[in-house]
Amino acid sequence: MSLDLPSIGTKQNEKLTQEITEEEINRAISRLKTNKMPGADGYPSEWYKILRKIIIPLLKDCFNYVLKGGEPPPSWRQAIISVIPKTGKDITDCGSYRPISVLNIDYRLFASILAIRLEDIIPDLIDTDQTGFVKNRHTQDNVRRTLYLIEHMKNSHTDSLVLSLDAEEAFDSVRWEYLYLALEKFGFNNQVISCLKSLYCSPMARIKINGNLSKPVSLERGCRQGCPLSPTLFTLFIEPLAQTIREDKNITGVIIKNTEYKICLYADDILLTLTKPQVSLPKILSQLKTFGTYSGYKLNLHKTQILTFNYNPQVGVNKKQRFKWENSSIKYLGVHIPKDLSAIYMQNYIPITAEIKSDLNRWSSLPMNMSNRIDVIKMNILPRLLFLFQSLPVEIPHKQFCEWKRMISTFIWGKQKPRIRLRTLQLPKNQGGMAVPCLEDYYKAAQVRFLVCWCNSDLEAKWKDLEQSQLDVPLQSILGDKNLLKKYLVKMKNWITVPLNIWYKELKNSEFERNVRILRWVAYDTEFTPAKLDVRFKYWINRGITSYCTVFARKDIESFQQLTKKYSLEKQDFFRYLQMRSYFEKNIKTVGEKGLTLIKIFTDSYKGNTNRGLISRIYSSLQLEKGFSTMYVKSRWEKEANVMLTEDDWTNICRTLSTTSSSSLWREFTWKNILRFFITPNIKKVQSNNPAHGQCWRICGNMSAGPFHIFWDCPNISEYWVDVVKEIRSILNYDLDFNFSVIYLGNVPAELRNSDRYLLQILLAGSKKAITKKWLSKESPTLSDWVEIVQEIYVMEKMTFSIRQSAKRFKTYWGNWKSYLALS
Repeated sequence: MSLDLPSIGTKQNEKLTQEITEEEINRAISRLKTNKMPGADGYPSEWYKILRKIIIPLLKDCFNYVLKGGEPPPSWRQAIISVIPKTGKDITDCGSYRPISVLNIDYRLFASILAIRLEDIIPDLIDTDQTGFVKNRHTQDNVRRTLYLIEHMKNSHTDSLVLSLDAEEAFDSVRWEYLYLALEKFGFNNQVISCLKSLYCSPMARIKINGNLSKPVSLERGCRQGCPLSPTLFTLFIEPLAQTIREDKNITGVIIKNTEYKICLYADDILLTLTKPQVSLPKILSQLKTFGTYSGYKLNLHKTQILTFNYNPQVGVNKKQRFKWENSSIKYLGVHIPKDLSAIYMQNYIPITAEIKSDLNRWSSLPMNMSNRIDVIKMNILPRLLFLFQSLPVEIPHKQFCEWKRMISTFIWGKQKPRIRLRTLQLPKNQGGMAVPCLEDYYKAAQVRFLVCWCNSDLEAKWKDLEQSQLDVPLQSILGDKNLLKKYLVKMKNWITVPLNIWYKELKNSEFERNVRILRWVAYDTEFTPAKLDVRFKYWINRGITSYCTVFARKDIESFQQLTKKYSLEKQDFFRYLQMRSYFEKNIKTVGEKGLTLIKIFTDSYKGNTNRGLISRIYSSLQLEKGFSTMYVKSRWEKEANVMLTEDDWTNICRTLSTTSSSSLWREFTWKNILRFFITPNIKKVQSNNPAHGQCWRICGNMSAGPFHIFWDCPNISEYWVDVVKEIRSILNYDLDFNFSVIYLGNVPAELRNSDRYLLQILLAGSKKAITKKWLSKESPTLSDWVEIVQEIYVMEKMTFSIRQSAKRFKTYWGNWKSYLALS
């Protein structure tokens, strides 16, 4: 190999081969997922978790023996393969099945430790063209980059094309000899390579069909499926091909501002953006053939997609290559990318909306409670849309969000009239909501994420380079300066203006608009006159002084001495510092709290903080800025029960809701009680406009019975509550206050131990359930009803704690209840 590939050094090799510690093994065991199929040895992850204290020293000796060149246990060679039919394929054809391989847990633990060690090294070896399985790189990076390049290709009026390659069984075709040579070229020492060779020495697999295992089959190529190292190894395997294409001068890419863009990859999904296709295309195919000869890589021409711009291939080329030259769009990484980019919304959001609508209609008849339905939205609907939100910087009409809201609301309420506002359901659980996703806010968060990424100088991405090349000022300097936005708006591509428009719509509040000025850049602040007259402020950028937040500490600007030490300022900069400080105090310094949570995400990005969980943090901040809460529910309880609840009391009540039990069913039931879900006589009276319908069904004489009366104040259930509270006091050995806010609303005393708090919440949930079991009945609930319900919860919780390997904690939490039953 004569390629110019980066290479790791001695220190990085030493990091990879240093002794594996018990701490690393313990963390690897903690990362194991439970309720998963074990490997051929039959030991599941739960076994490792429970016996970790005994097993870890043994694993440590084994792992370090293998790391130093010893032979791995024979069981590490074994794998069990289950085959799953592909959707819409002929099940009589072997090629219509997708193999799923399961390896032994101890092997996966060892491989995961090596994978974690490689995690920080790989970004130095793999070009930013590759975004698959590399730390801090994302799928949508390639899509965003591709949209820029297609727009440029279309507008430049030069012969060009986009080629999306599809490899036949890419991971399973890897030739190990080629992989080891690639690892050697990347600088991995003999110990690392020998260790990896030992993991790939004579691997065997048995195929599971109808519960029976076949005879062992020898595997002679491919990255081992189910191995934590496989994605990283494949990334290293494919990088020489990418570098070959970059270095080949006969293959020309799209050039923007003196930077050439030829190839982008997500693992084995390769997309090429080429100019001079009459020369570049044959050369690409030749390089792929050569690469395949040595590596095992084979192109699937039938699935390879092409888009041409200002280029019509000659008849001979057309017949020889057999591509679908007439394509008007391609599908790349799950996103439909059309030639005409104005159709990108129609080609992606319209079909997925139809799919979601069909799925929700089909699932609506299934026997699911509200929590289950909300989980469907979170785990199925949201991820599908969120991927598009992150990938496509296009404007979504407001009516589309309204349609999605209707679909979600209809599904959650089972096509019945909603009893609680959707805005309330969208609140976090610790604020009295059910954390139903607000799709519009997730869309905003996904778009604003790219603006936050602008501010992180440690984040390297080709889409970011493309966007930064559009203007002669840093894009992030526009975030707090409307005047700068107006000046450059005409020059911006649509992919930049979409997130910026969303951002500035959030700044409508005057206090928020003032606070966001801290994101302005000192050298480009349109209202800071000295920066316009003195070019020295631009030199400060090279020293590290960019945004005002980089010179801001706590509530004030840092001293000149601090900035001199931090950014190597000179004595001549002192007067400029005074100018900046004076301007900062009058025009930049934050006022109030509006928007500070969201602004902090940007300032943290300037400090190089990780972008992990970025969309979730932005989403939470956007939700917080709305200022909506369940305080209206609190006010209703106060008015009806004639009680006073502080904000701290209500916060405590809301937090209690989400920790009532391990069961989502019981957490939902408790939430419904507090949020006034149940239809009581006074509601029926209003709905029917008939005063007679407001009568309490226990015939106590109340003609407008609301939730407070039905659940607490009815004289016919007062004895029941007295008995229940008496028993709870006895069980917990705690003098619990007998009042509505504690017993019914769940304003649990803070001084209670965690175990007692847990059991109290269960006991109170059971007490309310006994009332709903006698719904519309003249009979009052009894103490025996309550005991029976709590015992049902006890049985289910015991099973749950057992599955979670927490039997000891279960005994601690439920000890008082068992003692109570023994004495009864």
